[in-house]
Amino acid sequence: MTSFQYIEFYDVPRTIALRHKGKLFLLQSAFDEKRDDYPSKYTVYRLPESVAEQLASGSWRFLEEVPVEPVGQIPIENVRFDSTKRKELDGSILDEFIR
Repeated sequence: MTSFQYIEFYDVPRTIALRHKGKLFLLQSAFDEKRDDYPSKYTVYRLPESVAEQLASGSWRFLEEVPVEPVGQIPIENVRFDSTKRKELDGSILDEFIR
């Protein structure tokens, strides 16, 4: 299991940052105003190392400052979390996005 940081929680963490196999990732399931609901998938982004320091200090400011491109999507139902859904997840779900 891989520890993560998150902001926003509704049933599951909706914005997650984590390091898996040396790479930083962001998983995001942002609220969709048009549907008035959250998507059932996480959009996956590779984060640059330059945001590591901000994350370490608990800052999420990089979300507004650093442009990132999506690398794929993962159905939320496929993500295995710890029992609290707030501490760890099975990082192997990100193996396909490692280059």
